[in-house]
Amino acid sequence: PLVAAGAATPLRTAPPRAAPPPRACAAAAPLYSDAARANLRHAIVTEPAETAEGDIVPGVARPRWQFQLSGLVFSIIRRTPLYGKIKASAFAKMRVSTESTGVDWDAEVAALQDVCVDASLAAVKQEAGESFVTPAYYRRAFHAYDDGNLCWEHACHQPLVSRAVGARNLPGLPAEDGDANFRGAFERELLALLPADAPCRQPGAAIVDLGCGTGISTRRLLDAFPGAASCVGVDLSPHMVAVGRALLDREEGASDPRLKLALGDAARLGDVPDGSVDLVSLCLVLHELPGSATDDILSEAARALKPGGHLAIFEMDPASPGFLRARSNPWVFAALRSTEPYLDDYFWDVAPLLRGRLQERGLEVLGKRLIESNKHQVVVARRL
Repeated sequence: PLVAAGAATPLRTAPPRAAPPPRACAAAAPLYSDAARANLRHAIVTEPAETAEGDIVPGVARPRWQFQLSGLVFSIIRRTPLYGKIKASAFAKMRVSTESTGVDWDAEVAALQDVCVDASLAAVKQEAGESFVTPAYYRRAFHAYDDGNLCWEHACHQPLVSRAVGARNLPGLPAEDGDANFRGAFERELLALLPADAPCRQPGAAIVDLGCGTGISTRRLLDAFPGAASCVGVDLSPHMVAVGRALLDREEGASDPRLKLALGDAARLGDVPDGSVDLVSLCLVLHELPGSATDDILSEAARALKPGGHLAIFEMDPASPGFLRARSNPWVFAALRSTEPYLDDYFWDVAPLLRGRLQERGLEVLGKRLIESNKHQVVVARRL
């Protein structure tokens, strides 16, 4: 059975491959699906992208000096008491947004306190084994939490805050449906971009969800591919995994033996054999990684995928109309960067070169779509 945990065996990465020769193909698919285009009216920025495929091209992307200016603003703010106030304000706004979806914040956090004990952490870590090591890049502040993802507070808040993300990105839709609309758009575009005969659509498919947090995306993937034999979520935070497992145990009808959450490093899936997975998903993960970690994870995904298997990426798109506007305002973008320590890496070194990074690892990009947030992209690639 497919088990994703710590690095029980040495890391085996897929060797870089030369980009495949161009193939004759039809015109590029539209950047927006009909559903996404129709729903743009619910986004903050409603004007569609101007480029055919949504890639960063000269004359369309904002000049780099504007991005560097926001970096200068951020570096100054970070050395002042204002930085703490910005983080506190960001958290307060997120809580308000979350409660606007109908969440009773205090009650739901209190209901998870029985999980937040040393015994829960010990059980998760024991399964991963002594060889599991938390990467240095992960041991820092994230999302206004001083201990980042390695604390109970963040783990208990994550499933709540997730409900607010869609509400904030699609303010024209009912707030209580925000998470379903936002994540549902990813699944809709993923299914549209996958070929009809994709292995992950077949009975018995193996699915791995990297950077799963408390498992929200993992549960939804199994719903999207009900014929799968296994759907394993992997995360670096034992706190997230412990809370996610508790939520699974408490959800009616969620005790599905095919669904598992495991502590592990997405760059070192030691227990996952070469060429054994039909679908690897990275849902809102890459912008939280330094560029080197992204490369390691993409290599490991390529190693784990079967030939003909697929990689699905749901992420911010720096070239999208929504983020182009945010990037043009140094103050707004500095505030965003205050809770995302690796956003510079992602916006300038990863996202613009993502297609090439995938091709170097034998992953052929089948298509890219923007969803109706007008800020987030879905990219699907096939393992050659």
